Amino acid sequence: MTPERSRASTRVIPFHLLLASMRILSRLLLLAFALAASVAFAQTYPTKPIRLVVPFGPGGSADAIARPLADKLGTVLGQSVVVDNRPGGLTVIGADLVAKAPPDGYTLYLMPGTHVLTPLMVQKVPYNPIADFTPVALLGSQPYMFVSNSQQPFKSFGDLVAYAKANPEKLSMGVSDAVTLTAASALRNVAKIDITIVNYKGGGPQNNDLLGNQIATAVVTPNTMPFVTEGRLRALAVTSPARVPFLPDVPTIAELIPGSHFDVQTWYGIAAPAKLPRAIVERLHAAIAKVIAEPDMNRRLADLGIVIPADTSPEATAAIMKNYQERMTKLVQAAGIKPE
Repeated sequence: MTPERSRASTRVIPFHLLLASMRILSRLLLLAFALAASVAFAQTYPTKPIRLVVPFGPGGSADAIARPLADKLGTVLGQSVVVDNRPGGLTVIGADLVAKAPPDGYTLYLMPGTHVLTPLMVQKVPYNPIADFTPVALLGSQPYMFVSNSQQPFKSFGDLVAYAKANPEKLSMGVSDAVTLTAASALRNVAKIDITIVNYKGGGPQNNDLLGNQIATAVVTPNTMPFVTEGRLRALAVTSPARVPFLPDVPTIAELIPGSHFDVQTWYGIAAPAKLPRAIVERLHAAIAKVIAEPDMNRRLADLGIVIPADTSPEATAAIMKNYQERMTKLVQAAGIKPE
């Protein structure tokens, strides 16, 4: 063997390269262990009851979605899912509770569209509505209705506008979250009427006052349809760009005010605290997708005017959060709504 070959065969790897290789190897091993632990955790999850936080009080549209969803989800997962109503602060109280919970899959959030708009309405929100949450599943979109108590003198949207113009600030309109506030404010802007907007902590208290004629009108979800059918409430207009199947004879604001391009809807999804392991996200999404595909749950959602999308994935949920925030921010600013 020549001296050159002998030196080549005994060449020493520089210490800094050896150290760098060991660091990379250790990181890869840690990542592998973390992934293995996450998968193992997902295979046994859940082992105890799950809390589903609803940022509104009992009796509203969100609660009407949450309760049957929780019952059926508990059956699929093999553990009870308990609804925890936390109303107040335009969803801030409930959302903050979820944002600060451990990312272990045992605290979930029935997330309404208003969730991503709350920082536009409330000063010093203690969380980031996108960064501090993990999207899990998209449940569907939902239009709103402008309704009045049937004892009120107006029988159409045109009557309402005429009354409001003849009686500035005397017409009261109830809202229960950031989106309905946006809808009422946008209506005031495009119809050029002066109305008094009354904020409620949820659809339940709002509807009680509406049915009791303590407020004249309100922006409501389709879960109030039984009261419309009974004749206790009168549907005047819908907020979607096209008429809805459950109220084919009720016009849209876009029809009634040409050029307004009025479109204020909401959506519902399931979210969890940030950094929820992907394996748990996938386990939960699969269970939720199975539940909302069941015929009776499908009918329940349809009765609430909710349209289930073809894509309910975490990625679709993340996309609607971002896109909705961007689009609705423009409406909020156009309506002149300021944080309080």
